[in-house]
Amino acid sequence: MDNNMANNNVNEDIQNIDLPRLYGNSLEPSKTEKIAVLFSFPIAFLYTYIILPSYYDGTYKNGSWYAIIAIFTVLFCISVELYYKNSLCNLNRKLKTSPEPLKIESFIWLGCISVILASMFLGRNQVWGDGLALFFIHGYAVHWLILQSGRLMEDGSGPFTPLDILNGFFVFPLKHFFLRIKVIWSIITSKINKKGKENERTSTWIAVAIGLILFYAAGNLLASADETFNRLLGDLLNYLSFDIYSEFPLRFIVSLPVGAYLYGLIVGTNREDTTKLKNKKEYILLKLDDLKKVPAKVWIIMLAGFCILYLVFFFIQGSYIFGAFTRTLPEGFTVAQYARQGFFELCKIMGLNFILLWIVIKSSNVDIRHNSLAMIMCSVILAESILFSITAFSKLMLYISCFGFTPLRIQSAWLIFVLFCGSVLTIYSLWTRKKSFKIWIFISGISLALTHLF
Repeated sequence: MDNNMANNNVNEDIQNIDLPRLYGNSLEPSKTEKIAVLFSFPIAFLYTYIILPSYYDGTYKNGSWYAIIAIFTVLFCISVELYYKNSLCNLNRKLKTSPEPLKIESFIWLGCISVILASMFLGRNQVWGDGLALFFIHGYAVHWLILQSGRLMEDGSGPFTPLDILNGFFVFPLKHFFLRIKVIWSIITSKINKKGKENERTSTWIAVAIGLILFYAAGNLLASADETFNRLLGDLLNYLSFDIYSEFPLRFIVSLPVGAYLYGLIVGTNREDTTKLKNKKEYILLKLDDLKKVPAKVWIIMLAGFCILYLVFFFIQGSYIFGAFTRTLPEGFTVAQYARQGFFELCKIMGLNFILLWIVIKSSNVDIRHNSLAMIMCSVILAESILFSITAFSKLMLYISCFGFTPLRIQSAWLIFVLFCGSVLTIYSLWTRKKSFKIWIFISGISLALTHLF
């Protein structure tokens, strides 16, 4: 009688086990999150063949490494699409709203990923190499996931894209790194609550498993201690042995943190509060507004100084800089020397000009678009940046026409193209007051993917 009462008390205690508190709330995982746990293990295990290819059996050399990358990427994208489609359907069902239309931007980034994968299979990925190509695939995929989840700080790509990518790579997955363990624990405790009477049977199986492991360990120790015992049972123990240092267990161990990261990235991102992300964006914009303390006249004088500096440079070095347009080299220069000297310095100047204009716009106490003189100064600097980019491109094309294409020259051409487009679009935004940062991101991302085909 007393034993029965004790068992009942134990069962009641087990049934009162609380679910793990996820992010301050006693929140039971959804069915989709539970299913995602099961798929996270094989997908993470597959990823280990990307970061740890089997060189000794030719996995990397025979091209199967590319196939593994493609398979993992497809599985990753399908998993993300199915998970967020299911989550969105459930949300629309609760709110009784219609589903949102597919975003064109989503197809753009998927297309970029497809182009890079195709370049790998076709053997055309000579410009950036396998390492950088794999890194770019990760970047496109993470940004696409954040877009699909609706956790961008804006409605699409824009000035906050670097922060979105930072959230996708580090903040969200690391914040939810232990989410998978919490979900697994929730599943276990819920099973215990539903099957309180079967606890004894479960405990028995666990005890048997632990006992067998300890029995095997004891047998190995005895076999090592005595040669006669080793001859009698050594073969049996070797047959049952499990080499922890073999490839499979090592890959499984590596896949555990990988799976936790992927689960935190895909599922954890969905737990992020979109309102908080929008508030964070507004907070950043508010803090940037606090910087608007520099008188516009000060910046006009500074901008005029930069304009004059560049004009003097063009005047003094005009024949040298523009020699590529007429295909005439300065005296004492070879084509290689002429093309290389000053090329990257011109690119750095264009980058410096972007930083300068950003500081001017964000720190001026008045909107420079309401000051015609400031607008003219900014436009002149951007026009000079365009001239710098055209000059650098002409030098590069002269070099290519003489010596042909190389990966570094294609990379340099892409960099000049991106800087040129940035200068043109910035002038367009200044005078029309229309946002063009998204267009610049599209141009940069698409052109970067296309360079993998060379």
